[in-house]
Parts: sequence; structure tokens; C-alpha cells
Amino acid sequence: MGGIATYVVPQGIQTILLPWLVAVKLQESADRLGIVQMMTQLPGLFLILLGGLMADRLDARKILTGLHAAAAIPAAVVALFLHTGELTYSLLIVYALSMGVINAFVLPARDGILNRIAGEQLQRTVTVAMGLTFGAQLFGFTAARAADSYGAIPLLLLQSFILLSGVIAAWRLGPMPPRPVEDSAGPKLAQLTRGISVVWNSNIMRPAMLMLTCMSFFYGGTFMVLNPLIVRDIYDGTAIEISLLYSVFVFGTVTSTVLLVMAGGIRRQGRALLLAIIGGGLSLSIGLLEPPFWGFLTSIFLWGIGGGVAMSMSRTIMQENAPDDMRARVLAVFTLSNTGGMPIGALALGYFTEFFGILSALAFVILGVWVSSALLWRFSNLSRIGS
Repeated sequence: MGGIATYVVPQGIQTILLPWLVAVKLQESADRLGIVQMMTQLPGLFLILLGGLMADRLDARKILTGLHAAAAIPAAVVALFLHTGELTYSLLIVYALSMGVINAFVLPARDGILNRIAGEQLQRTVTVAMGLTFGAQLFGFTAARAADSYGAIPLLLLQSFILLSGVIAAWRLGPMPPRPVEDSAGPKLAQLTRGISVVWNSNIMRPAMLMLTCMSFFYGGTFMVLNPLIVRDIYDGTAIEISLLYSVFVFGTVTSTVLLVMAGGIRRQGRALLLAIIGGGLSLSIGLLEPPFWGFLTSIFLWGIGGGVAMSMSRTIMQENAPDDMRARVLAVFTLSNTGGMPIGALALGYFTEFFGILSALAFVILGVWVSSALLWRFSNLSRIGS
């Protein structure tokens, strides 16, 4: 679990710091912020399946050790360019792409390890791990609030240092050799896409994957692009307000994960997933009224509660139904579904906001996620999935 924290805390810092550098430091437009945020997720569309294959075939500890070391480099480079006064938009594009590539290989390896230590308490372990993840993100968000006061350089160096400490945490896991898998003979492309085939042919995992993809497009784009723009343009906020917004969201997810652990899990996981996503849209609709900042924070807190339930239920559905010898690749498909819509959503919402305005973009998100949920409720068995 310590290895999770040493990767997620820097991600929390990056979540606040990257849009702050683009929108506040460089004063770039909404569409250019959308492009940068898209670049953090774009590599996952092409590399996450390869990451899952590697996690099934190689020692996951070695993968995490090497990638933690590699992940420390991009933030240090950005800090150096900031120090010399040569920070550019192009450099932030490269930084975003670099972190996106690394993330595509870290997540499947980490998820595969989680399943191996979970035993029979899978839903509980998943929920606890998510709570730790969001708690670590909350710490990262809090640290990133210092950007206005102390600048970005100390935060970037802190990000690098924590990632380097993750090398030690990952190595202490002990050897994680791959489990026996199916015959590796055959076309490499078929091996790579086997996880997609397994998920698509499952009446349980397929609708969950489709719902995740829709949620990723609408809610992921909102999280990455609309939220910082709402803070900047409607509430005249800075890094402090952006950090507070993300912190409130994560506090909502932590609250829901704690309640899930205390309740011992949820039996009708598919229905809980749908209701959480629909409820999230209802929470976001408060923002259409342009309430005081505290009112908008309240809506984000409620959105976070729904997000915690949705992410816990969707991950549990996928992990409970993944074959043992395909687990990392199935979880790579989960990650692809959970993040694959984000780069497209970030780009689309950036341009949508530029042409139609922030509140119109928010209304589009709410309508889109409600329609998607209604269609899957009516035409799939997602609402009936549960143990």
C-alpha cells in the first residue's frame, strides 16, 4: 500500500500543478489547456494493453521499480526550465506525454499486485486501496496549494523525491513472478488484445466497460478541464481555489469509500454504479445556477461521493470476473475504459467551452451522462449485476 501512496501523491500534485502552470502561469486558453490535459491520457489509449500484457508476463515488482525511477525525471526537468525562466507550452506538452506513457505501464502492474494480495476479501481490499489512493491524492492536492505562495519549483522537486522513494517501496514488495498463463504462441497482436476479447464476450464485464467509457468521456473531461476553468473564470480563483476544489472532490470519494468499508460492501454492484453516476450528474447541475463558491464546492463534494461508489463498484465487477491468467490484461481494459475517454473528453470540452461557454459545456456533460446511463439501464443487464 505504501507503493500506491508514493505514486499517487505526486499524481495529486500534478493534477493541480499542471493546469495551474498552463492556465495561470502561462495564461493559455481553454482549448490549449484541453490539449495538455489530453496528452496526459492519450498514451494510455495506445499503450495500456501492452502494459497489461507486460504485467502478466514479467515480474511486476521490477516494472514498478523501474517506472518509479523514470517518473521522477520529467518533473525535475520542468523544475529546471522554470528555474532558468524558459518554461514553454511545448515543454508542458512533452511533460504530459511522458507522464502519460509511464502511467500506462504502472497502473496494470499495480492492479495485478493488488489482486494477488487481496485473497477472498476482494471488494474490501479494492475499496481500502481506493480510499488510500484518494487520501494520498488529497495530500498531494494540499501540497499543490502552495504554488501561489512558493512557486512551482519546490513542488516539482517534491514530486520527484516522492517518486524516487517509491523505488524503495516497490522493491520491498518482494519478487512478484508472473503466474502461469495460456500458451504464448500465436500472433503478438492477438495476445495484446486478448483482454478486450475476454471483456467484450462477458455479459457482466461488457456493460460495465461501456458505462466506464461514457463516464470517462463526460466526467473525466469535466474533472480535467471544466473544473479549473470554472474556478478561474467564474470565481476568479488561483491555485489555492483549484486545489480546494479537487480536495473537496477527493474528500467526497474518501467519505464514500469509508462508508462502503463500514457497510461491508454492496451486493447489487451494477445498480449502485448506475445510480452513483446519475446522482453525480444531479450534483453537477447545481453548478448551472452559479452558486457562491461554497455552494459549488458542496456540489463537487456530492459528486465525489458518487464517484467513489462508481469507481469502487466498477473495479470490483471487473476484478471479480477476470480470469486469473488474464487478470492484468483485463484490468488494463478497465483502465483503458476508465481513462480512455478522458483525452477525447478533455479536448472536446476545451473546444466546446471556447465556442459555447463554460455553463453550456457543463449542461452538455450532465445531459450526456444521463442519456448514457438510461440507455445502459434499459438495454443491458448492468442494473442486475451483483454478487
